[in-house]
Amino acid sequence: MQVDWAGTPMRLTDPITRQHTKVSVFVATLPYSGLVFAYGTLDEKMPAWLECHRRVFEFLGGVPLIVVPDNASTASNQISSSSRAREVNPAYAEFLEYHQTAAVPARAYRPRDKGNVEAGVKVVTNWVIHFLEGRVFVTLDDLNAAIAEQVEVINSRVPFRGESRSRRDWFEELERAELLDLPEHRWEPVVWRKAKVHRDWHIQIDTIKYSVPYEFAGLTVDVRIIGTQLEVLAAAEVIAMHQLGVRKNGYVTNPEHAPAHLTDTTGLWTRAYFTRQAAKVGPSTVVAIERLLDGRKIEAQGFRSCMNILDLGKSGNRMLLEQACTRLITDEYRQITYTAVKHALTAVRAEQDERPRSTPAADRTSTPAPVRPTGRDTSGAYLAGAEAFSLDALTRKETGDAS
Repeated sequence: MQVDWAGTPMRLTDPITRQHTKVSVFVATLPYSGLVFAYGTLDEKMPAWLECHRRVFEFLGGVPLIVVPDNASTASNQISSSSRAREVNPAYAEFLEYHQTAAVPARAYRPRDKGNVEAGVKVVTNWVIHFLEGRVFVTLDDLNAAIAEQVEVINSRVPFRGESRSRRDWFEELERAELLDLPEHRWEPVVWRKAKVHRDWHIQIDTIKYSVPYEFAGLTVDVRIIGTQLEVLAAAEVIAMHQLGVRKNGYVTNPEHAPAHLTDTTGLWTRAYFTRQAAKVGPSTVVAIERLLDGRKIEAQGFRSCMNILDLGKSGNRMLLEQACTRLITDEYRQITYTAVKHALTAVRAEQDERPRSTPAADRTSTPAPVRPTGRDTSGAYLAGAEAFSLDALTRKETGDAS
């Protein structure tokens, strides 16, 4: 099978704004029978590339022995700048290996390596893309349904190659039996991640926390996501399995992963640890922490919120945190959360930073005039000039006084 992207895109039209979205068209052909397949995607990235391959395998009802892709980066990469040889991308190779087939990328500047799909692209461009050009499509499903109808017309058209049988007839009579069987289970993408097990024996993937057995706290583990299934591995062994969470910032917890009663909890977060830390802030903070933990079916799901609340009291803000918790716990029905405490603390700080009100004009008093000190007036001491303080002047004055 040879595969490529059509050079001419199609488009979707927003029914309100009339803005257009480009749609790339994937094309696959079987060189012997000439059978054609086409499918539209919103981009040409790896997930779309693999999805198109899966769809064409199901369209054929089997898997070809070899797939010949173009030398696009989604299929292969050049091994070195000095060599034209290319290696298949790991994700693409893994997908093909699951289907027990392999890829042989076309050489650069060798169009004959995939000459059949080049001809198939021309057929699809003329009889699908240009044929549907005047129609307006709002959704990708509608567009692909129209593409499928036109592809069926192409594959059923007779005569073909000078004979009174179609591409479909050639395929059914001589080629279908040569295909490999499809896998029993449909392929799903595999995503690998690294994560650290926190002191609440949970790891975080995106915004969602997943539990693992408590004895792995502090370790870094591998996370394998297959479809909607999440597996946590340590030393190549699966230690936890979960369904992917759907609620942002939520928890997916298996109660069996929690430490048993009176088990050594060294290195773990516990209720006692947080109440001890809250007691350093004040009694209201202790009550708030206890109410937060009591509101969770599994206490460990509230440990990170407790840690975040206590962090608000750092940098000299313990008094503000205590006042904020005091306000919250007065309402016994109010749910205690990190966000609620944060907002209450912000309100307390705003009240303390509020400027005093200005004094009304009627109450203002005028500033009293400065009072001069009592005693000899020396304000004009220098008006006589320097000669008034000469020895002759002073002697004369004293002589005059004496006479």
